[in-house]
Amino acid sequence: MIKVNKKNKTKNKIYEFLSVFSMTFGIVVGSGIYLKNAGDNGVLAKAGNNPYLAIAVWTLIAVFCCMMMLAFIEISTSTKKGDHNTLTAWAGRFLGRRYGSLVTILYAVIYLPVLIIIGALFTTSSFFQALDIIHKFNTGNDHLLNGDTKLVIEIFTAALILFLFQILNTYTSKPGKILQTSLSFLKFVPLLTVLIAGITFFSLGKESSFTPENVGGFKFNNIFITMVPIMFAFDGFLDSAAIQKDCEHKEVVAPAMMTGIVAVSIFYIVISIAIFMGATDGNILNIFENVDPRAHFAFNLIITITLLTMVNAYSVIYPLVIRASIEEKFIYSKNNGQELSKIKASWIALIIVFIFFIGFVTSSLLITNKDSYLETAYLSSDATIIIVYLLNLPLLIQMLINRKTKKVEVRKVKGAYFAGIFSSSMLIFIMAYIYYLNIIESLIIGELVSPILWFIFVIILAISWAINEAIISKNNIDSNDFYLRINPKNWFHYDKEKSIAQFKEKEVVKNDKS
Repeated sequence: MIKVNKKNKTKNKIYEFLSVFSMTFGIVVGSGIYLKNAGDNGVLAKAGNNPYLAIAVWTLIAVFCCMMMLAFIEISTSTKKGDHNTLTAWAGRFLGRRYGSLVTILYAVIYLPVLIIIGALFTTSSFFQALDIIHKFNTGNDHLLNGDTKLVIEIFTAALILFLFQILNTYTSKPGKILQTSLSFLKFVPLLTVLIAGITFFSLGKESSFTPENVGGFKFNNIFITMVPIMFAFDGFLDSAAIQKDCEHKEVVAPAMMTGIVAVSIFYIVISIAIFMGATDGNILNIFENVDPRAHFAFNLIITITLLTMVNAYSVIYPLVIRASIEEKFIYSKNNGQELSKIKASWIALIIVFIFFIGFVTSSLLITNKDSYLETAYLSSDATIIIVYLLNLPLLIQMLINRKTKKVEVRKVKGAYFAGIFSSSMLIFIMAYIYYLNIIESLIIGELVSPILWFIFVIILAISWAINEAIISKNNIDSNDFYLRINPKNWFHYDKEKSIAQFKEKEVVKNDKS
């Protein structure tokens, strides 16, 4: 009997290691490498069509994210048995409940909906592009669907993907884990294919991004402009820690996450080099465009299938973040932080996602005059990612301070302190310059889309946070007088005891009347 238990324990550890690894790999290597490497707002374009600069920035951000992951592994050891192991929970432990609420609202109300919607919309777009390839090969016609019919069917397909994956992971967990693990390893097929194809095309003298006449010049500002889409492509690796709550063997989480981000880094650098060797525009979906339509179709279809891992992963993680935010009392709930069921959390997530989905698709169709339903979601990813990384900075700094204060109990991880110094210092410099280029300079030269989106999300975040804090304060006024302090009447002259007493009197009168 003991022998069987040990064997099962080992198998469980391996299975959970692979689950966390595949979650990390699957979340990060989703739409980012495919969506952000090409197009007018892609990595190559941002680098001024200089593939050498693009690869250098990919490598720099890869090193930065690996260091950041090492620091966050130590932060994650603050989680006790039964506690939530999410980024929002870490923020609350290290920086207090209010900061935890700020990070929670950013993720739960803004960023996670953006990510999961991008996954569904880009998967749909890639799938129908693949169908167009094989349709053109068989019939000679460019598109399988046209006009409004095309838009309606593709938008409906994206909505269906969102709905089905959320329902699947709400009422069962095994199929989603199996899908995530298997498709994460399937992602290595495009890697090997692009690697072989890129080297082959390059050696045969096919025109590429490295062709001298295609290589753009070097500009210092392009380094930081290029970082934004790459930072989005890398983001998500910390979110995989959320599934630790459901892991029996917590010790496998840290090595699995670290292994995952290292694998992602190598994947990104190698595949970016191969893409630039095999194509002139950085678009991996076009690498076989002038080779063979059947190969082009098969390759794009495989990539489309692997993109489903992003939707699947975030449909698992999003409800976990919502549950953690309520149970950790970051967001007000009538049941006073009691455990929220997985089903309720999943339906809340689904409602929020579809509110954003409708807004993104509608605004995209208006902006592009029905040319693209992906535009707003795409631009929103760049606007929100710089907010996400900025809010991670105080947590990294507090991790370093905690080494001396020992305010939060953690297990020291070898190399984490140096990694924290490196990643926080680098993040301060990077974010300062990125904000200057993307907000201040963009406003000066009249490029208003990115600043407007950024301001919209900041306003949503600030208002949502203030309302949440006011409601929490109103229901616990003795220990939290935030509700009274935000009243303009109390900004310049505030008597705490008198204001609390007056508030209680008014509440008694209201209760008596009701």
